Amino acid sequence: MAKILFVDDRLGEIIRQWQLSGCASNHELLLLEPFDSIERTCQMVDTLEPNVVLVGYGLGKPNITGADVVRSLRQGGYNGNIIANSGGGAEQFNRAGVEIDGTANRNPRDLKMVVDNLTKRR
Repeated sequence: MAKILFVDDRLGEIIRQWQLSGCASNHELLLLEPFDSIERTCQMVDTLEPNVVLVGYGLGKPNITGADVVRSLRQGGYNGNIIANSGGGAEQFNRAGVEIDGTANRNPRDLKMVVDNLTKRR
């Protein structure tokens, strides 16, 4: 069972994606709150210790993207899986020069597939 943390500003979409994915039967959804800041996200990751972090690209804050969050998490020592969860897919993150471990594309089926595949390797 993996612990899953979403970093996003669209909680309604995230809740729908989670509920429709079927992930709840095998994984734990951690604290769900709208994206506030990179510092808050890093604090949550340090405290909650998720195995998987799903990051949206547009986070509703000026001059901050999901790529900035990924960069900060990796620089802070997070070694878990990071999954892009954006309508724009992995390309947005790749163009920003950050590596991700997979993409869920805000799609419930893709979420289940990528989370299950990544957590099987653990």
